[in-house]
Amino acid sequence: MARLALVITLVGIASAAADVSGVWNLDMQWSGRETHSTGVCTFKQEGRTLTGSCADGHSTIAGEVNDTKLTWRIDVEQEGQRGRMTFEGTLDESGTKIEGTCAIVGGAEGRFTMKKR
Repeated sequence: MARLALVITLVGIASAAADVSGVWNLDMQWSGRETHSTGVCTFKQEGRTLTGSCADGHSTIAGEVNDTKLTWRIDVEQEGQRGRMTFEGTLDESGTKIEGTCAIVGGAEGRFTMKKR
């Protein structure tokens, strides 16, 4: 009976895991620079798979959610130039804030904060 209660508890915890789907405000602070970048991203989570877009759909997101840890990349195109950014972050207990590190592949590194709208 104790084993059944444990299984039911674990299933309840798994089903209560946060879903990060929705619109998020993004703030990035780049190392060695006094400026920061902002944007808006829309996440869609299906199981562990994370997709979506940033910058009004001009940049696509592909990533993964593992409990409260998130990793994703954004493929961007700006002024005819293509690039990729990577993100690694942790979702807070309330499910409304993600903080972590970001990098432009082959370029600058920094930290970011996202807040769910």
